[in-house]
Amino acid sequence: MRLDAAQGLRPAVLAFLGASLVTLLGGALDPLTPVALAQTGAGAGAEAGAATPLTQPLPPPADEGRCCGISRRFVYHPKPTPGQPWPGLPPFQTLRYTGADGQPLAAWFWPGSRSDNPPLTVFFHGNAGNFEDSTRYTAGLIAAGYPVLLPEYRGYGGLPGTPTEAGLRRDAQAALSVAQQLGWPPENTLIAGHSLGGALALHALHDQGQIARGAIIMSTFTSLPDMAGVAGWLMADRFDNLSLAARTVTPVVWVHGTMDRLIANKHGHRLFAALPEATPKAFIAIEAAHADRHGVYQGAMVEAMAWHQTRAAD
Repeated sequence: MRLDAAQGLRPAVLAFLGASLVTLLGGALDPLTPVALAQTGAGAGAEAGAATPLTQPLPPPADEGRCCGISRRFVYHPKPTPGQPWPGLPPFQTLRYTGADGQPLAAWFWPGSRSDNPPLTVFFHGNAGNFEDSTRYTAGLIAAGYPVLLPEYRGYGGLPGTPTEAGLRRDAQAALSVAQQLGWPPENTLIAGHSLGGALALHALHDQGQIARGAIIMSTFTSLPDMAGVAGWLMADRFDNLSLAARTVTPVVWVHGTMDRLIANKHGHRLFAALPEATPKAFIAIEAAHADRHGVYQGAMVEAMAWHQTRAAD
């Protein structure tokens, strides 16, 4: 797709989509290689244990040949540096590890300060984010003492590689294996994300076999082709969240801003309505646009955590 051909995309999509061009990786997921910890501040290093193998297959997308992947330059806009944490947060540990396909990866980790066996939240940032952006959404959880794992993706935050849907999904599974190595089994792990990271979180939940304790999905879209409108058939990556929502049985909290003009909240309501009737679920509407008023988003994350914790106590 030439740049002049992209003029047919909706204006909101052009704001959402960034710059990157890659080839797509496919195939099955394999166990993660061992984790190496690099300390970035005070605090004891975590012990890495054996990861539970992840056997859910990752199918190659059927539409890879549609436009030779060129549309991805309008989807991914990696920040080249990790950035700085949200002010006032405790020091993070930097975890460096390798994905099953040999991709170098990294995550920021804080083990929490609670003593009540709290769940670990694995949080995925959006298409133009980095570690810093992840802390903007999880600072409330951290202040409340909850542990967090903030993974980075190929091509983002200074990591080598270039992003695709399948590549990011592989990176997400690698992060979930790291969570297990750190001592949090899937049944005590929450998978969360914002915008494109919300799509990645939902796909990670399903790629892992829906064995996580629950999910928190924030401000995401029904699918990339839906976002692109009449140009949707050109999208090499799909992130078809609507079809996954209809098959989601894991407890989930959906969060969407009422003032979101980038990914309109009708996407969130449509996704929430697609969830099976029997699925434990909650919807939190917040007065915020797509990526501002981070304090409001932080409060929503804490509220979503409280919902999951109350369910676990019942």
